[in-house]
Amino acid sequence: MAKIYAVANVPPEVSAYGMAKYSRSSAPLSDTLREISQEKASNFLNTFYFSYGHASIADLAHIVLAIEDISMLAAMTLVDEPLWDGQERSTRYQNFLTAPYYRPRGASAEFDQFCSQLFAFYGELLQASLEALQIRYPRPEHMTSGTYQRTMQARALDIARYALPLATLTSVGQVTSARVLEQQISRLLTSEYPEVRDMAQEMKIAVTERAAFSLTESLGQPLAPTLIKYADANPYLADLTARLKTLANEIFRSPPTGPEISPVDLFMAADPITDGLAMAFYGTTALPFGWIRERLRDLSTSVRSELIDHLFQGRGAHDGWPKFFRTGTLIFDILMDIGAFRDFNRHRRVNKVVQPIDIHQEFAEPDMLQEFAVPINYHSWMEKYYRSLISGTMAPLDKPYLLPLAHRRRALFVMDPAQAAYIIELRSRSAGHFSYRQIAVKMHHSLQQVLPDLARHIRVTPFEEFDPFER
Repeated sequence: MAKIYAVANVPPEVSAYGMAKYSRSSAPLSDTLREISQEKASNFLNTFYFSYGHASIADLAHIVLAIEDISMLAAMTLVDEPLWDGQERSTRYQNFLTAPYYRPRGASAEFDQFCSQLFAFYGELLQASLEALQIRYPRPEHMTSGTYQRTMQARALDIARYALPLATLTSVGQVTSARVLEQQISRLLTSEYPEVRDMAQEMKIAVTERAAFSLTESLGQPLAPTLIKYADANPYLADLTARLKTLANEIFRSPPTGPEISPVDLFMAADPITDGLAMAFYGTTALPFGWIRERLRDLSTSVRSELIDHLFQGRGAHDGWPKFFRTGTLIFDILMDIGAFRDFNRHRRVNKVVQPIDIHQEFAEPDMLQEFAVPINYHSWMEKYYRSLISGTMAPLDKPYLLPLAHRRRALFVMDPAQAAYIIELRSRSAGHFSYRQIAVKMHHSLQQVLPDLARHIRVTPFEEFDPFER
């Protein structure tokens, strides 16, 4: 009969060593773990992980990290990791009215003034929306007063979150393998934002130098003193990003013109070279994916070949291929408010290319404000706020922190049809936030146009099917 048992309270590096020894020993894991000390594990990992390059060993060490009191802007960057699991504080179930916010080093008093404006408007939206919802949806007889109040509060928070600044402090709990954590820290150390670099450095210290938190007996030692110690900023990634920005300015001099931009566009995969190059430039511009791809198709074969060389220039011995070549079947170019993006950003099995936050992408306006007759001139308030922010004298890297969650952001979501079906079925449900419900329904509509035989099997919830009491 099979012998199966769970393992707990074992330091990640010791666990990784024990797992790795399975291929070299017939002893049970329990016996192996009893024999291993942190010192033995460190010696083994230094030899096989760093010297011999057996990178998969680090996949056996899983680390739980709490990253608290970071801005929502930093959290978005943190979570943008394909092999990642975790949770962030929810804007749907927590009131952020009195939440603290991140203040960049050297920020002026003007920064605080903009934050105060957004938080005050957040409070006004929350109260006005709650009152309007209670008028529109009286409490059903079968629902208790407490449940009704919590449900209506959550729906009101769905609207109010549009005014939250990206500087708002949040917290993230994550679970990753040591290999993913090492790559994540390296990526974050390459960020242009000082806060993100500081966060990455603290993450490194937390697992290599600082004793870990334990519910039972304190481990008295860091979780991964060996596997993460060489995590550093990635010069290849930093140089590649700068090079792509320069090339984009040379190639895409004339911005696209035409009809109003659609919030969701679906693209079928072309050849890997065209799609790879288009994704590379998409991540450093504010241009629609389709327009970039058509422009690249007009280039000569020799120019395209030269562009590919640029993507690999400076690639180090331990750097993988640029993520732009992890092409999938379906490519969705989605323009959404950042509140919805934070929800979509948690999906794994999706290759994402996220554009930098562009202050000129402007803001989304929730249809619910008019539908529920919320007595606030949202559009006028936001327009005035944006005019003031754009003309403000803050440092360029401070301004993104002052954008509300209503701000729109472009991102490519590359996935196979099965993952698209999962996202559409999950995110279109009545219990979901109306913003991402609209995106999910539009994704389904796009699939109906190009893959009707597959789309008809997706159990999408029509947007008009809305139960305000479903959570």
